[in-house]
Amino acid sequence: MPKVEHDDKRHKFTMELGRYEASLMYAEEEKVLDFYHLYVPVPYRGRDIESKILQAAFEYADRAGYRVVPSCPYILSDFLPKHPEWERIVRPGEFPFMHEGE
Repeated sequence: MPKVEHDDKRHKFTMELGRYEASLMYAEEEKVLDFYHLYVPVPYRGRDIESKILQAAFEYADRAGYRVVPSCPYILSDFLPKHPEWERIVRPGEFPFMHEGE
């Protein structure tokens, strides 16, 4: 299984899958990470790629002292119910860094 990489300059966690890339994109402000978009290419869906990326991202957030806003619907509906251990660092909300006029 390929390794999850963290690209903090581009604000995403990635996993190389041959010609494809799975990724979790996030926004950061102060000590909060908004996990707003998870993408896994169709041929790789249902192979636990989503869970591997999210597990790595939540572990990073926890180690670094961040709270997480799970704006991505998949995280709320599928991942967190199966991984309630991460609820302790979850902050409710959706797209928390939107500002007037954006």
